[in-house]
Amino acid sequence: MEITSVLNSKLDFAKRVLSELIQDYSRLDDTQRMEKSNTIMDEINSYLQIKENLLFPFIHEKGLHEDLIDRSAAVDRDIERIMELSIMMHVDEPSGEYYHNMITLRDLLEKAKRTDAESVFAWLREYLSEDDQHYIATHLKNQMRHESVASSGMTIY
Repeated sequence: MEITSVLNSKLDFAKRVLSELIQDYSRLDDTQRMEKSNTIMDEINSYLQIKENLLFPFIHEKGLHEDLIDRSAAVDRDIERIMELSIMMHVDEPSGEYYHNMITLRDLLEKAKRTDAESVFAWLREYLSEDDQHYIATHLKNQMRHESVASSGMTIY
């Protein structure tokens, strides 16, 4: 299913860059840490927006298994909280708090991957019709196009 592949790719890419950041943290300068952090945050934000804007509305609309949204959204809120805390501090925080937040974020991304695989993605495989999949795929492509344009600095009119 295309949407789960895209979401898994985004999460895997963010986790890979995050693992590199954590592993190489002491060797990277502030600019390199910030570049990696921006890449990570962009991918995670995209992942969360796709779930919030495309997947959760379908589950809600069908009126089945709303608890799946609650379970997945709870992990998402924890991820957003750590990202917000991290954005507010400098990458070379003397206390090492930024580094520790990145470790927490890595653990939360692992939790999100497990939670989504067991709940949201399983629901998608079982309940989405071909028409629903086509609708989501079309909207997913539009969102990806907007993200691509936004990251290039172009303006959409």
